[in-house]
Amino acid sequence: MSAWPLLAIPADLDDAALVEHFWGYFRRAYIEDTDGRHIDIRDWRGVLVIFSKFAYDHAISGHENYRDGLGMHDVKFEPRRAERLPWIGLTVAGEAVIEVRHQERRGSRGRRLKGRVLIVTDEAYVVVLDRQDDGLLRFRTAFPADASYLRKIRSEGGRVELHKPSGEKEMPQS
Repeated sequence: MSAWPLLAIPADLDDAALVEHFWGYFRRAYIEDTDGRHIDIRDWRGVLVIFSKFAYDHAISGHENYRDGLGMHDVKFEPRRAERLPWIGLTVAGEAVIEVRHQERRGSRGRRLKGRVLIVTDEAYVVVLDRQDDGLLRFRTAFPADASYLRKIRSEGGRVELHKPSGEKEMPQS
């Protein structure tokens, strides 16, 4: 059982209403305050992380079989993802031991298409950030992962850092 908070899932709402309900939480926690002012969210190193409605939609939805999903979600509301929305901010801020991994995707001509940062917590929770050309990070999604998926992401990218909340860092061994 996690020491981190889980949001309650209201039993009296259908999936469409739950998507709207949790959008209110996500928007106020990561995008804008109650007066509509932009919220400045930074990672444990001080790098700006940009959040969007598109990423929210991806963060609370899922696919019945993610291995066949190609990034498209057919389940519009996934309770296990939604109840963990507060974990996104805690993870990005480095409030727990986090394993920071880097993946890079290249096109057929070797051109860099996408740099991605994956943050994995001891809770097997993964936060995915896309690295932009200007150095900022864009929140892409977050989800609880199983052991098989954790093995997959660890095989596809290198570990950059093991961050501990006290500020200690363990750099990868050469």
